[in-house]
Amino acid sequence: MITVTSGAALASSASVVPVSGCRSQGESHFQEEPPPPPPPGIRKMTDSIQAKLDNYKTAPFDSRFPNQNQTRNCWQNYLDFHRCEKAMAAKGADTTCCQWYRRVYTSLCPISWVNAWDERRAEGTFPGKI
Repeated sequence: MITVTSGAALASSASVVPVSGCRSQGESHFQEEPPPPPPPGIRKMTDSIQAKLDNYKTAPFDSRFPNQNQTRNCWQNYLDFHRCEKAMAAKGADTTCCQWYRRVYTSLCPISWVNAWDERRAEGTFPGKI
């Protein structure tokens, strides 16, 4: 028997974990609770950002974009990368935590799109809000 699950059910059952390390100390939008113990055979998510970047192969599943078409995922990660860089540069903080977004959009987006967006940003005609 085949069971069909809707995208809404998948999105509600999946949990989104924010990338740690990008906030200054003292900044938090939620109260942290101790994580539940992982199921047997599943490793804990205690890797540092650098270890995640080193082990990066391709974009992981993002419950905000459950469909096969990943165009919006590509666009959102491109915007998130440039927003993150801008925000971290304004604070004078290290921008290495933004590299995750760059790796995701470079694995999802066609090079021609990225080149066109970069040209538009340089010209000041880019339609996205960065």
